[in-house]
Amino acid sequence: FFTVALVTVASALAAAPVTPELFVFDNGVGRGKWTPGQQAATLQELGYAGISYNYTSPEDLAAWQKAFKKQGLKIYAIYLHTVVDEPQPFEPSFREAIKLLKGTDTVIWMTVKSPKVNGDYDAKAVKVIQEVADLAAAQGLRVSLYGHTKFYIADAADSARFVKLANRPNLGATINLCHEFYSHDGRRLDEIVNAVAPVATMASINGLDQAHTNYIMRLDQGDFDLPGYLTKLFTAGYRGPVGLQCYNVPGDIRTNLAANIATWCRIVGQVNEQSPAAPPQNLLTAKESAAGWKLLFDGRTTTGWRGFQSSEFPRSGWTIENGCLTCLGEHGGDIITTTIHTNFEFAWEWRLSFQANSGVKYFVSENRANQRGAIAHEYQTIDDHYFVAEPLNVKKLTGAWYDVMPAKNAHPSPVGEWNSSRLVVNGKTVEHWLNGKCVLSYRPASPEAAQAIANSKFKDVAGYADKIPTPILLQDHETKVWFRNLKIRELP
Repeated sequence: FFTVALVTVASALAAAPVTPELFVFDNGVGRGKWTPGQQAATLQELGYAGISYNYTSPEDLAAWQKAFKKQGLKIYAIYLHTVVDEPQPFEPSFREAIKLLKGTDTVIWMTVKSPKVNGDYDAKAVKVIQEVADLAAAQGLRVSLYGHTKFYIADAADSARFVKLANRPNLGATINLCHEFYSHDGRRLDEIVNAVAPVATMASINGLDQAHTNYIMRLDQGDFDLPGYLTKLFTAGYRGPVGLQCYNVPGDIRTNLAANIATWCRIVGQVNEQSPAAPPQNLLTAKESAAGWKLLFDGRTTTGWRGFQSSEFPRSGWTIENGCLTCLGEHGGDIITTTIHTNFEFAWEWRLSFQANSGVKYFVSENRANQRGAIAHEYQTIDDHYFVAEPLNVKKLTGAWYDVMPAKNAHPSPVGEWNSSRLVVNGKTVEHWLNGKCVLSYRPASPEAAQAIANSKFKDVAGYADKIPTPILLQDHETKVWFRNLKIRELP
C-alpha cells in the first residue's frame, strides 16, 4: 500500500503544472558593484522573484531589506558560512542580524566549511547546525544546509544526512546542481534527486557544459538538459524556490540576467508541456476542420516540409522536439511547405531563444534568393530587446514586414514564452496578426508599399512587390526557435 501511495503521489506531482519562483544569487547581480536599490530595481524590471545574499553585517542586511521591500521582491536566503574547528563557529553579529528577519520567509542558507585538519567532525557539525537552527526557530525562520564542494558538507547527500542527524523541524536540505557535478561529475544526480528531494527546501541551478566540464554557465548555454532535470526534481517532490547560481559567469551583468530569465521562462514552459496534464497540441478542433483548416505539421514528422531549393528535408539543423518543429540554429537552412497557396490564412505559434531571430516568409520564389535564403516578404519574429547581430529599427521588430513596414502596437510575449501569429493574404491585402491583434495591414501593389520598398534593402529586387503563389517558409537564422500548431486554410 505504501509503495502504491508513493507512486500515486509522484504521478500527481508529475501531472500538476509547476510555477516555481526564481531568485538570483547576488554574485550574478553586481555583488560589490551595484547598490541594493539598483539590484532590486533591475530584478523587478526583468521579472525575477528576488535574490539571495552572502551575510556580511546587520547594516547591510537592513539596507538589502529596505531596497527589496520597495520593489515588492523577496530576499529568499542569507548565505551563512560556519566552521566546526574554531571557538566561534560563525560571524557573531549574525545573532543580532537574524532578528531583522523575523516575520519574513528568508531562509538561512548554511554552509559548513572543512576544518583545517582532516577528521570526523560530525558531532561538532551537528552542534553548530542545531545552534543556528535554534536561533532561526526563535525568529520563526528556516535553515537549509547548503552542500558546497570541498566543504565538510560537500553535496546534497551530506546535506540530507545532517538534516537527519541534527533533527530540527525547521531544518531542510539543499540540492545544488553545480556542486553535484563538481563533487561527482553528475554521475549520481538521478539517485541524489530521488533521495534528497523529499527533505529539500532549497535548490539551485545553472547552465552546464558537461563535455567541457564547465559547471556554471548561463541557463541558455551548455549541453545539459535543464528541462529534463527540473522535471525529475519536481516529480521527486521538490516544490520550493529555485536559485540561480552565477558565480564567475563572464559577460555583461544585465545581459546575463535577461538571458537567464528568458531561458527560465522557456524551461518552465517545456517542463509543463511534457506533463501528462498538458493540453494536446498540433490538433484541429471540429470547428476548425469545418472551417477548412488543415495542419501543416502533425507534431511527429516532417511530412509536408522540405528544404528551400531542395527536394529533401534538411538532414541537420532542424528537429522535432516535444511536439515542436525546432530550428536548432545550426545552419540547417530555411524550410518550406510542399504546398503552394494564393489566398490563405496561416496560423502558427512560435517561441524564441534569447537573442534569436527568425521569421515566416511568403511570396517565395525558389528562383529568387541570396546566400541567406529566399528574398521574399517576411513576417518578422525577433528578440526585440537583445538581438545584437545588427542594429534594429521599427521596420525590423516583431510583426513587421521585415525592413519595409513596421508593425503598430505589437506586443510580443517575453522571450522564452509562446506567441500566436496569423498571416492573412486575401485578394489585394496582407495582414499580420500577433497575439490576437492585427498589427499591420498593407496592399503589396499600393503606392505606399512601393515607397516603402524603395526605402528598403529590397529596392532593386525585380518583382519584389508582386503577389505570387507561395509556399510557407520558416527561416533558419542560426538561432534556436520553436514552432507548433502550424495550420492553414484557403480563402476564396
